[in-house]
Amino acid sequence: MTDLSNGKTEVEVVSPFRVKLLAATRSGDAGPKAVFGQPTAEEVSRLTFAKLRDIRIHTQELRNRFARLLNRGSSLE
Repeated sequence: MTDLSNGKTEVEVVSPFRVKLLAATRSGDAGPKAVFGQPTAEEVSRLTFAKLRDIRIHTQELRNRFARLLNRGSSLE
């Protein structure tokens, strides 16, 4: 969120889903209007797959770190 010098606040909205641009209108300082619809099954599937992949990678990193801590005192390392 950014405060502008004219007293208005600028907000950036980030969404992992595509945005459908319905109409670009110029009325004063208003910008294009965007409508956020329901995500498609494909979009939800891609996002879910990406999150699961990230969780699995993080879990494996934690397992590796724990194994290194256990092996720190052993004669194997």
